[in-house]
Amino acid sequence: MKLKDIFKVALVGTAGWIGGSIAGPTGKKIGTALGSSLISGGAAGGQSGGGSMVAPPNLSRFMVGGDRSRPAGSNRDIPDAAPAGAINQEWEYRLNRYLTRRKYFEDVT
Repeated sequence: MKLKDIFKVALVGTAGWIGGSIAGPTGKKIGTALGSSLISGGAAGGQSGGGSMVAPPNLSRFMVGGDRSRPAGSNRDIPDAAPAGAINQEWEYRLNRYLTRRKYFEDVT
């Protein structure tokens, strides 16, 4: 017995039980029919037996510039990007200027 058959029996039985508890014998018949139609390989939507296959979506139109990856920290292909060394020098200069002024004002007061 396949796993699919076990699930089919369980689903059809559960659908029949729910239909029977809600609407009596008529509901049990409807629930059983509905459960079996969901599992069977019909034209509308079963997974078994010769149905149509769904094609995966084509996402290539959303891929921008994915031909190669840049190594981390590399900005040579980015227009108007400042080199990392220049940014580091600028921050060091600002920090030294701040510390020098702070020391000057501490000595004055």
